This record gives sequence, C-alpha cells and structure tokens, in this order.
Amino acid sequence: MKLSAALTALTCSVCSAASIGLNVNAGMGDPLAIVVKLPSSNPHSSDYAANPASSAVVAAPSPPPSSSAYAAPSSSSSEPHEEPAPSSAPAPHSSSAATPSSSSYSQAPAPSSDTGDIPDGQGNDFTVPAGAVRFPWNYNNADKVVPITPQSKNGGWAMSPDQQCMPNSWCPYACESGYYSAQWDPTALLYNGAGSMNGGLYADGNGKLTKPDPSKPFCSPGMFNAAIKNTLGQSVSACQTVYPGNEAMIIPSVASAGGSVDLNVVPHTYWLGTSSQFYVNLAGSTGDQCIWGNADKPVGNWAPFIFGGGQGADGITYISVQYNPLYTSVGFKTTDAYNVKIQCESGQCNFPTGGECKCEQGVCSVDNGCTVGLPDGAKASFVIY
Repeated sequence: MKLSAALTALTCSVCSAASIGLNVNAGMGDPLAIVVKLPSSNPHSSDYAANPASSAVVAAPSPPPSSSAYAAPSSSSSEPHEEPAPSSAPAPHSSSAATPSSSSYSQAPAPSSDTGDIPDGQGNDFTVPAGAVRFPWNYNNADKVVPITPQSKNGGWAMSPDQQCMPNSWCPYACESGYYSAQWDPTALLYNGAGSMNGGLYADGNGKLTKPDPSKPFCSPGMFNAAIKNTLGQSVSACQTVYPGNEAMIIPSVASAGGSVDLNVVPHTYWLGTSSQFYVNLAGSTGDQCIWGNADKPVGNWAPFIFGGGQGADGITYISVQYNPLYTSVGFKTTDAYNVKIQCESGQCNFPTGGECKCEQGVCSVDNGCTVGLPDGAKASFVIY
C-alpha cells in the first residue's frame, strides 16, 4: 500500500510495502492508501457469466444480514486495481518493546538452495480440463507449493475455480503460510496493466511450463515476523490475494481455535516492491471460505477485516489492520465481528501515537485502521479476541 494523507482505504494488494504504512501527515497510524475499485465482479473469467449473481454488488439487504452464517458462493474471481504512486515511510512516533514469545510465530527458515525442476504432476488426480495445462505438484510437496481447489477447473493453480491454466499464458501457484511465490514475469513492470497478471510459471504454445527465474526456488520464506494469534474457540481463515495474478483472495492461512499461523509478509525485493493483503473471515471459517464472496455472505472479499504486511525499502516491515469497507457497505455490523489488536511479541515495535493499534467493537484506535512498524528483530501478532 502507498502512503497517503488523504486516502485511507486499504483495499489493494498491490501496494508497495511502506505503503502498508503510515500516514505521512498524521504520523504512524492510518493504513494507507490508494483508492481502488472494491472487488465485486470477475472480468477475467470466461466462464463466470454462468453464475453472475455469485459476485455482483447488490443493494444492501433489509434488514441487515447476520454475520454468523456461512454459505459458500459458487465461484470466485478478481478485479484489477489502480497503480499506486511511490512514497517513503516516515519515522515512527511511538514504540513498544516486548519480551520474546515462542508461541506466536515460527522462526524464519533459511532460504532454500534447491531451486528445483518443474515436476510432472507427482501422481496427482487433480482436474485437467481439455486443452488445459496440468498442475505440476501434488499435496505435501518439498517445494512448499499448495494446490488451490484442485478438483475445480483451475486444477490446483492459484486462479479462480472457473479459470484454467492454458497454453500461451502465465499460471500462478500458491505457497504454504509464511512463504511467497518467487516466480513471476521479469518483464512485467506495471502494477496495473500489461504483466500485472503474470505470476507463477509460463506455459508456452505447447503447454510446456517454464520457470522464469531458474536461480530461485518456487517458494521463498517471507519475513516470518508477523502471525495471527487466535484466542477464540473457533478457527479463523485469512485469505491472501494472488498478485501478480488475478487478485482473487484464495490463498488460505488458517489459525485454529486457540492456535496461531504465520502470515506471508513479503520482503521489499518482492515484485515491484508490492506487499501482501489478507481478507480475514469471521470466526468459524476455514480455507473453504477463501473465495470470491458476494454481498449477502461475509466471506472472502466481503470479510470483516483486511490485514496488510510488507517490508519497506527502509528495511522496516509494516503491518496494518482495518475494517473492510465492503463488509459495512451492505449492512453487516463490525460490532458483530471479533476484535483485533496488533501485539508486540519481541524487539522494538513502532506503534501509532497512543501506543496501540486495534479495532475493537466497531472502532479502530486510529480512524480507518492503523499500522505498526517492525524494525529488524521485532515480531508481532494480530491477536484475535
């Protein structure tokens, strides 16, 4: 996300890391922003018209819907965003130190020296529609690649369930929690426009897959300095958007009841310095709710919270939390959702003025959400309570 004093909607995953950042005029607090079209329909999928109602933005229901019921929409999709403008992060205004805690996050693993060849499917039985390119991995592979809805038309690729990896196209894949895809089109230099969908592997005209950067692994460890700590009695899923790719929020990280899960916070060397975005579902959610939702079901892009995370060029990691504007726009109540606070677990964490960053009972400690800076050695948790 890019820093901005005037704009405050944390709604795009293509944001440069200092972006998740701080309001340059208001100090450390407002999560950025650039104003983008809020996700609501899928312009990319040729099959999506078969069920247009599953993603259309509709008028607010009356009376307001209950936020406790889950019913999975029938498909998922994505929408592009606008290009952010460059910016730099200001110095923090306040800070908080913490003693180390081993229960909130994992230690960052060393980067893999095994760049690996593209496998041949590893015996998977995933869906491969006629003319489509087969997903090359199976479950629990050494490359840390995670199949996404492998029995749907996407067949495991990090694409909407009704999309397919076809010859002469780029085909994104997902990685385990805490890891990011280290492969993308090296010629893609625009946040929005040509190349912004070009993540993962390239399939040539014969459907042969090519690794764009053979010197890098398929999945690389992220910063490993932020995690979700779930204190509730039900699981909660965070749904990362695919970028570069179609920006569908389909990559799940699930914090079990009373458990925690690492989030994929990307380093500043990630594609064009962009950051990670997560739509965080209600209590009781699983990876099955990491889908493109619709206006009467608060899942995926209609989830109650948006988390952001990424390392700035200054070496500081910025993480942020805000209520999702889409969630409230159709009548869902933020007071029906759980609460979230960012808690320092070790090192020196830089908080907004006031020394806290939380969204509780429908109100955030900073208007429109807040941001915390994590210098080298600092780690923090998004505590759900």
